[in-house]
Amino acid sequence: MDNDKIYKCVIPLGMRCFTEMFIKELKLKKFSMTFDAMFSKDIDSIIEIMENDIEYDNLIYSENIKNYQLTELHNNHGFRTLHKNDYDENNLLSSFHMAFLPHHNLNDPNVRKHFKKCFVRLNKIKRNNINTLFTLFICPNYANDKNITINDINKLAIYLKNNYTCRLLVCLFKKTNNSYDVSKIIDDNNLIYFHINSNSYNFTDHKNILNNIMNYLHIKPNNLLEYNDIENLH
Repeated sequence: MDNDKIYKCVIPLGMRCFTEMFIKELKLKKFSMTFDAMFSKDIDSIIEIMENDIEYDNLIYSENIKNYQLTELHNNHGFRTLHKNDYDENNLLSSFHMAFLPHHNLNDPNVRKHFKKCFVRLNKIKRNNINTLFTLFICPNYANDKNITINDINKLAIYLKNNYTCRLLVCLFKKTNNSYDVSKIIDDNNLIYFHINSNSYNFTDHKNILNNIMNYLHIKPNNLLEYNDIENLH
């Protein structure tokens, strides 16, 4: 493979934190990024954040909601960041579980600082034309998440290609009546899309398949930029 085709970053884009967790288990996560633990309900929300950063005026912080229903949840899971578009004051439990940032409290200045650094890294990747594999893992049977249409996936792939030196990897984890374990649905310059015939969201169930996919894409951990590499870029 030519040096200019070698992927230097593997960046999760959601839809949930499964993507980041799987990438980390594959030893391909070298530094934190914006979408690592973010819940994106659709493709448009991913593109909007990449375009405009996080718009803090649209956020609600669960620690500021004084309600007995959330007390035990806060003790067990910590404070969460919710988006106004998904907040229902008449259904606080659902709003909590479908939080925009289930693992981060953006009401904390240190957490905001962390996310600011993540956006700086994303801009460095864009500005320096770093060849990147963006990854989107979809588990539509988890927590009633919805599936993502091919049209929306193509929309994201085109947006990324127009703004970054990159390709998009999509893995759909969904059990069907097909006999295969994994099938490649699309393979072009913008997008490579696999259907993994399983409803499981446990990494160990998919370790071999995901390793094979990364080998097919010539992803090698030693070729990826490390934390210090990305921090030293301008």
